[in-house]
Amino acid sequence: MEGVYVSTIEGVDVGLDNIRVLEIVDGEIWVTNAGSNNGAPENAIVRLDFDGALIGFYPTTDDGSIFDIIDVGDEVYISYISADTKIERRDYDGNVLGNIVGEGVVSFIQQMEVNSENNSIYAAVFSSLGSNDSGLYEFSIDDGTILNYWDEGALRGVISVGDAGNLLISSDAGYRLFDPSTGTSTPIGMAESTQYFGRLNLAACTPPDTPTGEAMQTFTEGATLADIVISPTDVTWFATLDDATTLTDPLDITTELVNNTTYYAVNIVDECPSAPFAVTVNVVLGVDEFDASTVIMYPNPANSTVHIRHQGDVIENLSVYSLLGQKVIDLSVNSNEIDLDISSLAAAVYLVKLQIGATQKVVQVVKSN
Repeated sequence: MEGVYVSTIEGVDVGLDNIRVLEIVDGEIWVTNAGSNNGAPENAIVRLDFDGALIGFYPTTDDGSIFDIIDVGDEVYISYISADTKIERRDYDGNVLGNIVGEGVVSFIQQMEVNSENNSIYAAVFSSLGSNDSGLYEFSIDDGTILNYWDEGALRGVISVGDAGNLLISSDAGYRLFDPSTGTSTPIGMAESTQYFGRLNLAACTPPDTPTGEAMQTFTEGATLADIVISPTDVTWFATLDDATTLTDPLDITTELVNNTTYYAVNIVDECPSAPFAVTVNVVLGVDEFDASTVIMYPNPANSTVHIRHQGDVIENLSVYSLLGQKVIDLSVNSNEIDLDISSLAAAVYLVKLQIGATQKVVQVVKSN
């Protein structure tokens, strides 16, 4: 909405040449392709997904050259500009359902616009055919009869604008605002050759509620984004505030949490994002499950000294961590037992990591006042 570049559909794995129009149809991108360079399928509707991968293509009727395509729900309207000019109907599977405007009525229909209030379709006609000159036509969708004709010259584009029923039309003379109720047009652009118009849905979305939860959360080693407690649960996570704001590079829900890192959750509903919510995580050492008889530790809680003894291999190293992951004691032991002095520590719960050969054991100790 601010004209900032967002992204490009990259990796298109089929040649394209002389593209006329792109339209979103039933969750796909349909491209009216006319040329055959780059290995493109000449005179065909090329179907792509939003990653640019080829889904398939539908050839045109009698190899005719097509221009515009409009999705009207369950089917599409297609304009032809070749000698067999017409407006064709097809379903989403590419099957021809018939014609709205048959061959031999007008010549070279470029852009179209549906007038749902009148069950009709406007057509920008570029060339003349017999008594039917170029200009702006309104055809009945039911039977293709000409409901209205306005002599606006060799037109290329037509599109609705605003809520008053007005149209924008374009030609070699520029583009003009056209009022079908009065048949009058007003130049509003440069008097230069103008092609057709692009259709954009600029409807503003209403942002959903911002996710809620604790801004600081603590986890043990191995926890992932899926373990963060947040509402709603089906949020999208990002590594930076910039990524969350631009919806760039979302994180996989299985991403393992990193200590003292802030992650950003966005609630996305109908493609409309909420404001980001930041959660900073503390990752502490996990408490291993082990045979309680192999490690003896007493007293616990303690206020000065804790006696620790391992019945087996020697304890090589001992480290004590706060629940925020900060190492507060680090000792070389090389013995089966040790009297651990914790008198200098603040009253709290601590994790004691014992390095015993190739394995580690973690136990909790409570420092009392």
